[in-house]
Amino acid sequence: MTDHENPLFAAIYDPATALAEATVLAPHRRYLTNGLAGRVLDLGTGTGASFPFLVAARDDARRADDDLDAHLLDPDRHMLSRARRAARTHGLDATVVCGVAESLPYPDDSFDAVLSALVGCTVPDLDAALDEVGRVLRPGGQFRFFEHVAADGLQGRVQTAIDPAWTRLAAGCHLDRDLEAAYRAHPGLDVRTVERRDGVPPVSPLVRGVAVATE
Repeated sequence: MTDHENPLFAAIYDPATALAEATVLAPHRRYLTNGLAGRVLDLGTGTGASFPFLVAARDDARRADDDLDAHLLDPDRHMLSRARRAARTHGLDATVVCGVAESLPYPDDSFDAVLSALVGCTVPDLDAALDEVGRVLRPGGQFRFFEHVAADGLQGRVQTAIDPAWTRLAAGCHLDRDLEAAYRAHPGLDVRTVERRDGVPPVSPLVRGVAVATE
């Protein structure tokens, strides 16, 4: 088993997040996938929480005489095993790939869009991952993100205090990363829009937005 594999976390993830996915998270996943078409990479696809929304986007694209070619990537083969089953259940014909965000197994300019839904918190080398996102996006392609980020004030101090334990329990998830600042600072991405929303403490606030590949 590699550092990226956690069979217990994969087994409990869906029941542990079912209520949050059905209520708090579903509108943000719909936001990420709205109007998608072309070749799309779901970065850190997990067990497939975004699949119903990808199917809806694919169907909308087909009605507009376009299509959606989905690629689903995750470093955990236990998550991917569940993702494959979920894709079949939802009727999502997609390419499933085991890989890490810091070294994407695709050539330059491969995608029209890359999606990151609650992924930036777990990536060990975020700068390298963003370099890769910029590389595999075609010029003008979209990086659509939905993340939880570091809070201010007392809540932020609490996040920092519990982060070491949280990270061990939540398969590498960090509570106190300022992902919005990291995305804005990356030279290969031009952040065009960011919206901030409440989450469920300690996983709060949430941000969602769109950046465009500049090269």
